[in-house]
Amino acid sequence: MNKKIILGTLVVLAGFVTLTAFGGKTLEQQKQEIAAEITAQLDEFRAQKQEECTMRVNEEAQRLYNEYVASMPAPTTAKPGSSTKTKSKTKPVVKDPLPQTKPAEPSTRDRGDAVDPANNRERGDAVPPTNNRQRGDAVKKKEGGK
Repeated sequence: MNKKIILGTLVVLAGFVTLTAFGGKTLEQQKQEIAAEITAQLDEFRAQKQEECTMRVNEEAQRLYNEYVASMPAPTTAKPGSSTKTKSKTKPVVKDPLPQTKPAEPSTRDRGDAVDPANNRERGDAVPPTNNRQRGDAVKKKEGGK
């Protein structure tokens, strides 16, 4: 009988723990809370990585700038007796504008020469076209045949 009481007590205790362990929340509510925590952690991680990336880019840019400044020639030092402000007495150089080029003259071998036979002198042996050409104008040879 003691075993039945102990077993019954364990079952009731397990049921009580199961029902009260999650605070009476449903499965959907638990999933929403988990998703919210994951989103918060991802946002924090993303912000951290973005800050690290920005720092690396800035360090690299500063290093490249320092290399560029180091590669430039050193500025000349002014004479001890002269002031830092100097006036230029030279006149600015006026540059001449570029000469204008003439457009190229059209060559004799234009596309228009092919259309106008009066100007086309390359094929003087060509037969001038006639307006009334018909099939009957063909020349037939009269030779002996079979």
